[in-house]
Amino acid sequence: MTTAPAILRKALLVAVASYLIMGISGCRRGAKNLNANLSPSAGSESESERSRHEQSLIDQGKEFYKNDQDEQAVAAFQEAIRLNPDLAEAHLRLGMAYAALERKPEADESYKKAVELFKKRVQADPKDAESFFHLGEAHSFLHQDEEAARAYRQATHLKADDEEVFYQLGKAETKLAHYPEAVAAFQKALELDPNDSRASDGLENAQEGAQRIKEGKKHAEEMLKKQQANANGNGNTNSNSSARPTPKRPPSNP
Repeated sequence: MTTAPAILRKALLVAVASYLIMGISGCRRGAKNLNANLSPSAGSESESERSRHEQSLIDQGKEFYKNDQDEQAVAAFQEAIRLNPDLAEAHLRLGMAYAALERKPEADESYKKAVELFKKRVQADPKDAESFFHLGEAHSFLHQDEEAARAYRQATHLKADDEEVFYQLGKAETKLAHYPEAVAAFQKALELDPNDSRASDGLENAQEGAQRIKEGKKHAEEMLKKQQANANGNGNTNSNSSARPTPKRPPSNP
């Protein structure tokens, strides 16, 4: 026969067991909620890591391109674009690598995509000097010199201490035969970096171009004056020849 103390002990054990089970379940639910609260941070960290990986691929491709390993550069840029098709710089660099491999159709397609994406970026952020510079590069590679000069010009307004931007602007202005503007751009580039031999050569070419334009205008003005003088001379000659001669008076009879 079960005694009262034995029954009491059994009841106490059941109560303790129930309490422990409920406590463990509560802890598990708490852990689950804690994981749920942490999951957004984990997602953000993953996004950050993905961005770093994409930039790492672009940097690797640039290094391959610099070392004339153009096939490897293409592969790196393509992988970056596969991860994120909206990477404007990856499209630009891919076009450059294709051009080095003399694959012009693929290069032009990449440049056009870069133009599209960089335009979106500068529309979203009109103070993004780097995107304006890269937009100028993409236009330049497509031989769209007016658009390239416009983008470079905007980049110089936003980043007035960047020598490379002024150098590229000088090149674009030279292609357009805007020699005074090219001279000013190259002079600014040399002011920022006096040792840039490219800017020195560009300045010399632009100054020669400006001189040719000046001489050409002077020659054209001289030719115009000569033509006007000849026209006036011919007009006077024709006027004199068209005048009726005075008839001779017949001799009088004696």
